[in-house]
Order: sequence, then structure tokens, then C-alpha cells
Amino acid sequence: MKQFFIFLTTVVILPVFNSSFASSHCGFFDADCWSQKSLNPKMVVSNYDSDKAFNGTTLFGLNAKQNKSMSIIEVDMNGNIIWSYILPELIKKNRKRAGLMDIKRLPNGNTLFNVMGAGIYEINTLGEVIWQHLDQHATHDLDRLKNGNIIYIRGWVEKGEPHVVEVDSTGKVVWQWDGLEEYDIKPFSEVFSEGWIHANSVTRLKNGNTLISLRNFDMLIEVDKAGKTVWSQKFLCPARRTWRQRGVDSLYDGDHLRGCNLHEPEIQPNGNILVASHSPWTTYEITRDGEVVWEADHRDVGFTSPRSRDVDRLPNGNTLIQVDNVLYELTHDKQIVWQLEFPEIPRFSPGKMRKKYEDEPKSFWKQFKFKQLYRAQRISPK
Repeated sequence: MKQFFIFLTTVVILPVFNSSFASSHCGFFDADCWSQKSLNPKMVVSNYDSDKAFNGTTLFGLNAKQNKSMSIIEVDMNGNIIWSYILPELIKKNRKRAGLMDIKRLPNGNTLFNVMGAGIYEINTLGEVIWQHLDQHATHDLDRLKNGNIIYIRGWVEKGEPHVVEVDSTGKVVWQWDGLEEYDIKPFSEVFSEGWIHANSVTRLKNGNTLISLRNFDMLIEVDKAGKTVWSQKFLCPARRTWRQRGVDSLYDGDHLRGCNLHEPEIQPNGNILVASHSPWTTYEITRDGEVVWEADHRDVGFTSPRSRDVDRLPNGNTLIQVDNVLYELTHDKQIVWQLEFPEIPRFSPGKMRKKYEDEPKSFWKQFKFKQLYRAQRISPK
């Protein structure tokens, strides 16, 4: 595996309160603070069945449109805000493509998140920054490993740069993957959209290998410690999806699962993989041999958008799914037992929204205060 060295900065900050963060942080239950900042999102909970749902709290992030504010919110099953954090301006300063992406509640109670255009941050419940790692290319997905290291995605980078990076607590790069040795060949080498591979998810497996989602190749791969692909699952993207260069499908003969823009593959205890797919708009659970053992089409339960980018299997067997401005919890027999909707986030991509409502006055757009809901985590009750 070729090594590409990137210059990153990691700073460990002692848990001393920083007044620059205080001005941007709303307290745990401070509804007045949220109201004053006009960042309290409208949320509608429906279909809640407390007997069948996995009860806990739900953590997610929102990016506001008007003032480009970014906030992390934790709600109970009824949609009440029980904790919130507004990201300070210093994280976003001079960042052209700043955006809150992955968010994780850690076992120690702290919250780990990344901001595209800035880096990775760990905060405590008071909003104090405990640790940070500055890499403006950190996007999509991150995890803290059992050894304390952080593994994360660099989704928008060019060919030749690392797409997955693991750093230790001091910020030293201890592992990275650039895909060049195996994928810098036609037709992979000629694909490009928002970066070369546009990796969007990473998981370190129990065997030490790494599971990576390659969005632009419509492929899931497992690589060993040397970066060699030891397993892959290809999805065939319909030809009508012409928004980026294709040609990758020409390498594959026979039957393959249909799907585009794979997101958030998650290894199950039995070794199966849960993954979100676009076109068809489906959440799959597949075996390592590519056999579908469970699937849920969002349209079958009333949603008409393909933009699902997060799926999580909950401890009771239910599945938490994100589709555009909706989070919903689905049982194994495909019954919705909890749904959280954000009316201030459009259910369509911005381009489709503009085309569909091009004759509407500017006042029409003011109802959409937030531009995206990306990742969410259901947190088990203590």
C-alpha cells in the first residue's frame, strides 16, 4: 500500500471551561436559549409504540441554512430536547464547505463528531472541547476504536490521497488506505464525482480488517492490514443514474444486487451486513455471499425519497432508518413503531426542490430552516 503523508494537527485540551464556547452553547434544558437563537427545530413524533420500540434517546445533528449554524441535539422518545450543543464560530471560521456530519455518543458520556472543512472534536456534556484533530478533509464517518485511536473517512479527496485514516491520540497517522494499488485501473481510474472514490463509511472489524463503503464504485469492500481487498460486494447501479461517470459495471458479469450510493454498512453479530442503498430505495441485510435475508423499501412504508444515508440495527432487532427529513424505527416485520419528522428540512434534494417549486416566491423557502439530517444514534437507557 502506497503511503501518502498528510499534515494534520491534533490538540488535547484539558477540561477547563472555555468562554469562547460558552457563548455558542445552549444548556442541557435551556429552551429559552434555543428560542433566542431561532435554532429550535420543529419536530413531530408519530407512530410511537412504547411496547415495540427500543426506548432510549436519539442523538443527531442539524445544519441551519440562514446563519449556517450547526447543532447537535438529543431528544427523548416524545421529541423533547434533553441536551443540545451549538457549534462555536471558531470551528466554522474560514471553512468554505463546513458541515456537521457523523456524531457518536461515547461510553464515557462525551460526544464525538466531525465537521467537514474543519476536523474531529470530542466534547463533554458542558460543551467543553476535550480533544480535537484538525483535518479539513474529515467527512462522513468516524469511530473511536478500542485502543483509543480514531478511524475516519476523507470522502471528497482526489486520487492519490488517503481515503481512510487512523490516528492515535496524539494525531499520528498509524494506518491509511488510498486504494491506488488495486483500483487505479480502468474503469475505476476514470470515475470521479465529489472526489475519486468518495468513500463514505468505515468500520474496523474484530479480525483487524476494515470494512469500507466506496460510493462512486457502488461497492463494499473489506481490506486487510496491508490494504489488500479480501472481500467485496458489488451493487449494480441502473444506467439511468448518469449524474456521475459510470463504466464500473462493465467489470461485473452475472447477477448482482441493484443499488446506488451505498451508505453506512453495519456488521451484524451473525456476520451479515446491513446497508442503505439508493435506487432501489432499500435497506438491505445481506450475507457475505450477497444473499438478501431482509430488506425494507422506504416506499412500502410511505416515503418517496431515495436519500437514506444512515441505518442502524437496534438491540431489540428493530432498525433505525434515516430518509431525508425523517427518522423512523422499523420492526423486523416492517411496522413503524416510532417516527420523528422535521418539517423544516425539505424531503427532496435542493435541485429537485428548486425545479419543482421554481415559481414559488422567496417566502416559500423560509419554511426550510435546516438543510439536512445526516446521521442519528439511538442511545440505550442507562
